[in-house]
Amino acid sequence: MNLPDDTPLARPKPPRHGLLVIALILIAMALLAIYSNVQNARRDQIEKVTIAPAPSPTATATSPTPATP
Repeated sequence: MNLPDDTPLARPKPPRHGLLVIALILIAMALLAIYSNVQNARRDQIEKVTIAPAPSPTATATSPTPATP
């Protein structure tokens, strides 16, 4: 009868393609984080808001005249 040995089993190596995909995703996320932080730091230079008061309505209100046939 063949009994299993008490030696620990060797762990299988992860596929290289999967590791490459994970590395590419991490690099893309890091670049996106860097880009968003740069854009956030430059926001004051890019966006400038000018607030102008609304023009006051004129006091001369005209009533519409009916059209004559």
